[in-house]
Amino acid sequence: MKKLSVVILLLLYACSGNEDQSAEYSKPKTKDKAAETETRVSEKKAQSKTPSTYSFNIIGTSGNFGYQILDATGKMVINQPNIPAIQGIKGFLSESDARKAAEFVIQKIDNGHFPPTFTVGELDSLRIVH
Repeated sequence: MKKLSVVILLLLYACSGNEDQSAEYSKPKTKDKAAETETRVSEKKAQSKTPSTYSFNIIGTSGNFGYQILDATGKMVINQPNIPAIQGIKGFLSESDARKAAEFVIQKIDNGHFPPTFTVGELDSLRIVH
């Protein structure tokens, strides 16, 4: 009788161990679902354009434009009189190009990139003449 009790206890213990193992295998699936949910939430936030606390001013004169980025209090945080990412001291040829660059910089700041940087490829993708 004692042997039967010991065998039953061992079987119960072994079965309870299998349940723990199956629970461990299901945990990564739960984490994956949580990660997917976080990704979806992040994408929705990116899609719902919240207004930025930053603004900009276009500076300069014809053929030599730049921009200034201002924070919510109106304090200037970036003064960019020249085209970033290129050699030399050369302003934007048009006010429109300076505006596109300033809006792109604000977008980068809003996404957590400070100081924001520019590459020649980004200038090209914005169709900014340099």
